[in-house]
Amino acid sequence: MKRFLSAAAAAALALSLNTAALAAGGYAGSITINGTALDTSGLPAASAPYTAVPLRSVAESDYGYAAWYPEEGRSFFSLDGNSIYVDCATGAIELNGEAQTGMTASFTQGVTFVPVELLNHLEGYTATVQDSRIAIVTPNGEALTKLARQIIAKIELGASNKPAESELKEYYGLDTARFDEVAAFFPMMISADTIVIGKVKSGEMDAVKKELEAVRARTQQSFEQYLPEPLERAKNGRVVTSGDYVMLIISGDNDTAIQMFRDGVKG
Repeated sequence: MKRFLSAAAAAALALSLNTAALAAGGYAGSITINGTALDTSGLPAASAPYTAVPLRSVAESDYGYAAWYPEEGRSFFSLDGNSIYVDCATGAIELNGEAQTGMTASFTQGVTFVPVELLNHLEGYTATVQDSRIAIVTPNGEALTKLARQIIAKIELGASNKPAESELKEYYGLDTARFDEVAAFFPMMISADTIVIGKVKSGEMDAVKKELEAVRARTQQSFEQYLPEPLERAKNGRVVTSGDYVMLIISGDNDTAIQMFRDGVKG
């Protein structure tokens, strides 16, 4: 299970890291994530220029997050379902439950830097270095994921948990083998907000629609005894199609989401 900072601890961590980083400056080189430049102007210099990346900045720029557990002396970073723990005393790195040998993190002015090759161990990520430029490609650069992110931002959808494909079957009953591509986001907190967009394989549309309707029905059932607002949203959730594409949307503005979906998959 993922763990989260208390609001006070999160604020303290953000303040300490951001203040130190802004005061220092000096990160050498450039970083792009899915073709978009990462703002490194406020970061301190890394101990290994051009081959180390500021992990918190990368995570947050790719819809992930960072947390700090002072009682454990460790920091936590989530990148598209990949979990990274860093020991703040030794720099030891743990990725998805496995210790990473031959790689250690470094710390400058409160900023955690990790070797760029760590990103190539993350599922769905690649990172390349050319001269002083680091180019990172992530699953969030895929077309349907980008469309889902655009809808989430436009209608302020409270869905930010992006499960791994293996988790879609285990926890949500969605058989990813029926899709050519699928992007799904579920609520992190007590909310019904959900979006799933997929390109469906030939002959699988009816089965996929049934699975998505089952997700909507289970969401409705989970709120039937309390919280009328998410219950109403779940009741009004819709499964819609456009050609080979399908979307489940549970939100406060389904009409806008559906129009964006249909316009987006045409492209």
